[in-house]
Amino acid sequence: MDLYKKLKIEDVVFQNILKKLKRKPNEFETYLFASMHSEHCGYLHSKKYLDDFFTNNNFKNENAGCIKIKDYCVFFKIESHNHPCAIEPYQGSMTGIGGIIRDVLSLGARPICLLNSLKFGRIYSNKTKYYLSEVVRGISDYGNSTGIPVISGETIFNNNFENIPIVNVFAAGVVKADKVKLSSAKKDSLIVLLGSKTGVDGLGGAIFASDVLNDKSSRNSVQIGDPYLKKLLIEATIKINSLDTTLACQDLGASGILSSTSELCYKGNCGADLFLQNVHLQNKNITPVEIMLSETQERMAFIIKEEGVEEFKKIVDEFELEYSIIGKTNESHQYRVFYNNELLADIPLKVLCEPYLYTLKSIEKKAVNNIEYKNTREKFLEIINDENFCSKKYIYSQFDQEVQGRTSFSQNDNAIGVLYLKEADSFIAFCIETNYKNSAKVAVGNSFLNLFRKLVSFGFEPLGLTNCLNFSNPDDINVQSDFIDTVEMLKKMSKDFLIPVVSGNVSFYNEFKNDKIPPCATLAMIGVIQEKDKLIKPNVFSGDNIFLLGDFEFKNFDFSYENKLKNIVFDLYEKRLLRSVKSIGKFGLVGTLLKNSLFYKVGFEINFKKELYFREFLPCYILLSDSCELENELKKIDIPFCYLGKYVGDKIKIDDLIFNLDEVIQICQNKINFEMEK
Repeated sequence: MDLYKKLKIEDVVFQNILKKLKRKPNEFETYLFASMHSEHCGYLHSKKYLDDFFTNNNFKNENAGCIKIKDYCVFFKIESHNHPCAIEPYQGSMTGIGGIIRDVLSLGARPICLLNSLKFGRIYSNKTKYYLSEVVRGISDYGNSTGIPVISGETIFNNNFENIPIVNVFAAGVVKADKVKLSSAKKDSLIVLLGSKTGVDGLGGAIFASDVLNDKSSRNSVQIGDPYLKKLLIEATIKINSLDTTLACQDLGASGILSSTSELCYKGNCGADLFLQNVHLQNKNITPVEIMLSETQERMAFIIKEEGVEEFKKIVDEFELEYSIIGKTNESHQYRVFYNNELLADIPLKVLCEPYLYTLKSIEKKAVNNIEYKNTREKFLEIINDENFCSKKYIYSQFDQEVQGRTSFSQNDNAIGVLYLKEADSFIAFCIETNYKNSAKVAVGNSFLNLFRKLVSFGFEPLGLTNCLNFSNPDDINVQSDFIDTVEMLKKMSKDFLIPVVSGNVSFYNEFKNDKIPPCATLAMIGVIQEKDKLIKPNVFSGDNIFLLGDFEFKNFDFSYENKLKNIVFDLYEKRLLRSVKSIGKFGLVGTLLKNSLFYKVGFEINFKKELYFREFLPCYILLSDSCELENELKKIDIPFCYLGKYVGDKIKIDDLIFNLDEVIQICQNKINFEMEK
C-alpha cells in the first residue's frame, strides 16, 4: 500500500498535492502533508463554509477572537477534545484545557476563566460514570493547578453520547489592546521553542482526530498534560510577549512543531528553515518525523529578533524553563526542514498550508419539533428525575471558581459565570449551551436566542460569540446538510443581531462503530456591563410576584422583537421595579421556576396555560418583583404580559397539583451523587 494511503490521505487530496507540488513528495514530506491536510488541521470539509461570518474584524484569523472593552481586549474561544476523551478521558480533558488556554495565551492575554460543555450517555451506565468522573477530574486538576477559575458550563446526558463523549472547552483571557501579540512571523528572525522537552506523546493526534473511532484507536495519540509546568509557561509567555523584540507567538497543539511554525510563516508571508537537531528532546532516539509531529504539551513557539535573545533567556531562566532556537525565517516562501545538515523537506508554504477543500451537499429536511406533554403531573415527575435537570453540584463543586478574585458569581445551576474585569472596571459574563433535540437549523437558533436572553436577564449587553460545531462523518450527505444548515443559521442570527462570531472550531468524525452523535452546535456568548449598578442579581424571595413578559406564540427568530424585550427589561430594572429576571430555556416555564425553588428553597404557585408549562425556549422573560407598580408599568408597553403567580411557602403548586418542595429538593440535589456512588 502506498504510504499516503497508510497515512489516511484521501486520493483526491493527494492528487491535489501532486498537482500543486508538481512532483511526488518524499517520505518525510508525505508525513507532513498527512498531518497538515488532515480534517483536524486543514478543515477540508468545513473551511469553504466558514469564511463569511459576521465579525468585528478584531484580530481576525487568530488563535482566538476578541471583543474590546475600553482599552482592553477579552480574547475567547471554544474547542473540542472529543476523540482524546473517548480514549483516555482524564488526559484528554486535561490537554483539552491546556490547549484552549494556550490559544488565548499566545495572543499575550492572561487566561481569566474556563467553561465547558460536556455530553455523556445516561447516568445509569457504568461507561458514563467512568467518562464523567475522569473528564471532570481532568478539568478540575488542570484548571485548579493553573489557577484559572472554571466559572460556568453545561452537562448533557443522552444515549447518543454513550460511546462518544463530547468534551468542548472554553477559555477567555485579557490583555491591553496595544500589547496584543499576533501569530504572523516576520522575515529574518529567529524561531524559538519554549517549554517541555519534545517526546512522542500525542504522536499522530491530528490524524487520529480526523477519523472515526474504533477498537484499535490508540492511546498513544492522546497527549499528556502538566498543569504545574503550564503555570510557569503562562507567566513566562506573558512576560516574553510584552517584549518589543518578540514579534509573534503561536502555541503548539495539533501537529506540534509542524503546524505552529508553518502557520506562523504562512500568515507572515515569509519562509522558514528549521533545524531539528536543535530541538530539546526527552531522549535522543526520537526520529525527525516524530520531532515534527509530536504533540507534547506545554510548548510555545516565538518569533523573536536576534537582538532579543538575551532578554528572552533572562525570562526563561527566571521560570526555570527550557528553550531552543530551532530555525530562522526568510523571504523564500519555502518551508525547509533540516536534520544534521540533511535537507528533509522543501515545500512551498502555500502548498503545505492550503489543502484540498470539499464541496458539501444540502438536502431538504423536515423540522423536528419538541414533544408536547399535556399531562402536567407526569411531565413534572419526569423532569425532577431527569439527570439533565438535576443539580450538577457533583461536577462544579470540584472546580475552583474563586481563584484570581475576579468571580462575582459562578457556576451553580444558573449556568452563567460573571467576572469583574478590574482592568476595565466592568463586569463580563459568559454562558454556554447546546441544543440537539430539534432540526439542526432550529437547534442552533434556539441556542443562540437562549444565550442572548440569559445574558439580558442578568443585565448584560450581548457582544460576541464563539462556537464548536460537533458532527459525525462528513462523508454522509445528511451530516453535510446538517452542517450547512447549522452554519447558515448561525451566520443569519449573528448578522441579524449584530453579534460577531469571533472564533470557532469544527469537530467531525464523532462516531464509534454504528453509533453517531446528533448535530451538536455548542455556542458560548459573552456580555458586558460597564456600569456596576446595572447588574441584575439572581435573587428570589418569598412573596415575589411572577410575571411573564413576551408573546409566547411568537415563532420567528426576530431581532427587533428580542431587542425590544431587552430594552424593556433593562428599563424596568433601572426603575427598580424588578427583583430578578429569568429566561426560559430547556425544561420550559415550570423547569425555570423550579430551578429557583431548588436554589433558594422557596415554593411557588402558578396558574397558566397547561400547553405552555413545559414548552422550551419560549420567547419571553420571567419577571420577579415585590413592587406594586410593576403591573401598572407593564400596561404602558405594547408587548403582551400576564401574571402567573408568586414564590411562597414550601410547596410547588401548579394549577391544582401540589408537590412537596423538600421532597423535590432531595431528588434533584442528590440524584447524580447517588448514581455516581453506586
